[in-house]
Amino acid sequence: MDGVIVGRKVCIFRHSSYSSLALQLEDMFGRQCESGLKLFETDSEYNLFYKGGDEIWRSVGDVPWKQFVEGVKRLRIARKDEAFVVIHQN
Repeated sequence: MDGVIVGRKVCIFRHSSYSSLALQLEDMFGRQCESGLKLFETDSEYNLFYKGGDEIWRSVGDVPWKQFVEGVKRLRIARKDEAFVVIHQN
């Protein structure tokens, strides 16, 4: 999560959907935010991004779950107002 130094790992294979993953991340980091992360909800102030083998940041949820699981290497939680910066980082 941006602004929080974290060295945690998430086992993607333990999840069967994006909502399951979001629940785990909410448990891990939701207390860091006053209103919680509320990932994948339209009123959330946060977005979840992933970096695949091609080293490009993308929004989580843009591809089917199976394709995501096969390619994800790194996750990042960022404020929506910083989304442009994240996607255009290498």
